[in-house]
Amino acid sequence: MTKTNQKIELAGGNSVSIPLNSGQRLRLINTYGSQVVDTWAICADVNSEYLSVEHTRRMTGHVHPIAGDMMWSNRRRKMLLLEEDTFPGTHDTIVACCDHWLYEYYGCPPGHKNCHDNYLTALDRLGVRQDFVPNPLNLWMNVPIDGNSVSITEPLCRPGDYVTFRAERDIILVFSACPMDVAPSGVVAAINGPDCKPQPVHYELLA
Repeated sequence: MTKTNQKIELAGGNSVSIPLNSGQRLRLINTYGSQVVDTWAICADVNSEYLSVEHTRRMTGHVHPIAGDMMWSNRRRKMLLLEEDTFPGTHDTIVACCDHWLYEYYGCPPGHKNCHDNYLTALDRLGVRQDFVPNPLNLWMNVPIDGNSVSITEPLCRPGDYVTFRAERDIILVFSACPMDVAPSGVVAAINGPDCKPQPVHYELLA
């Protein structure tokens, strides 16, 4: 069991699943300031109920979550409170997670790590089988919206920026330190910084 206030590293490109009891708090730290982290939560007792960014946008009225916002499930029940956020930019709720089909589209060789498979793998480690990947909350992903257009630009996060979550139910929280390491010309910006290098992040359970 993870000790309280013990910082745990999540390597760039990898994922982790973390069971949280209702009321437990967790801090996620963008250690190097350039790493996007795809984030999901599912209910511990009902795997078909999950954190829904679509329902959250409807319930909060915000396209981008801010400190104090509640994250809601696909059954419109409270899942996760965004308690603290030191980031001066916005977190994305629009863009789907990367998957092997996207890397195939970009011309990458088969087997490239991706957040879609990272999510399934992280849950599988806990013996949770899923065949559906919800749209993630993309922490620190810079996706400006201009009228009817969205674009992906380089991250604005600073080293050490963090978010703190509080579980509103017994949940399994899943993080994927996005393995995006390509920036095809005219297709997508350097999601994880101009060097296109996924970096580790750290998380800790709080008292």
